[in-house]
Amino acid sequence: FSATQINSALLCSSRSTRHQPHQLKLNMFSGSSLDVEEEEDDEKRAEIEKMARAMGMSVEEYQLGMNARTRMETAINEVRVIGGDPAKGVSVERDGNMPPKHLVVTVTEEGKALGKEKLEKMLVDALKGASEKSKVARD
Repeated sequence: FSATQINSALLCSSRSTRHQPHQLKLNMFSGSSLDVEEEEDDEKRAEIEKMARAMGMSVEEYQLGMNARTRMETAINEVRVIGGDPAKGVSVERDGNMPPKHLVVTVTEEGKALGKEKLEKMLVDALKGASEKSKVARD
């Protein structure tokens, strides 16, 4: 064997052993199979492979990232925080998105009775409070 052949063999074997623990780690935390499903059509499979290559990832790594992204988006959409004080007549409920997809502003008769200037200030404070709480929930 020449030195080049031995170095090539060592390089190839070190790559394969380096990948095996990495792949095991990805599969442990996936929560589901990361393989492309058999019932998926070839066009979708090719698109997934293309996107993974463009990001310098394996298909399994790409799918793991996409699954994590989907779980994160769902969690942020399901967050509900309230700013303001419903007992004082002004409250704001929102989700974790910025800008919010879910925004409910509630002004009761007690809030209306405060007058325009005080009501405006309370609404701004309620919006700021809900925004800060949603930021904490996103982090």
